[in-house]
Amino acid sequence: MESITRALLKMAPLTDEDIINFTGITTKKQLNKGDYWIEAGKKNNQVGFIEEGYLRKYYLKDGCEITDYFYFENDFTADIPSIINNDSPVAFIIAMSKSLLITFPYDEFNILCKTSPRLEHLHRLMIEMTFLRYYERTVSFITQTVKERYDRLIDSRPDILQRAAQHHIASFLGISPQHLSRIRRKNNSS
Repeated sequence: MESITRALLKMAPLTDEDIINFTGITTKKQLNKGDYWIEAGKKNNQVGFIEEGYLRKYYLKDGCEITDYFYFENDFTADIPSIINNDSPVAFIIAMSKSLLITFPYDEFNILCKTSPRLEHLHRLMIEMTFLRYYERTVSFITQTVKERYDRLIDSRPDILQRAAQHHIASFLGISPQHLSRIRRKNNSS
């Protein structure tokens, strides 16, 4: 629980009581490689914090997996739009390695937020962070070249080439694995 406590305190100042109340609604969840955290069509109101491992979010389109996001240690993961809309998710989030999550029900967290302005502030920051992820990803496809998106990904996650499969990275960037290979070769020869 120390890792999630550190992450929360980094985001917002919380009292000891806030931390005790928050950790009181959490549970640990172990996922093996290939286990689903979120499945399209199956409601899930849980938010997860990744203590170890990594997960990949993808959509199915015409039988092909389109990678939307990678979640690594110290990331929060959930399908917030489906939780807010009380709807089933349309994406999948799958463990790409053995992973340990600290999870909590979104609705119970909302109840806690009503008792503490600091937790309410934390909640707002978490929603803002989620919005910014979606926004930055969308804007990158409008304003950046593939090479710029690749460089930004490598700058923000230098370990991604060792952790994620090349075809997942290519899908995330919106290109073919062959195009990704060409970009990587050009970068290595520069």
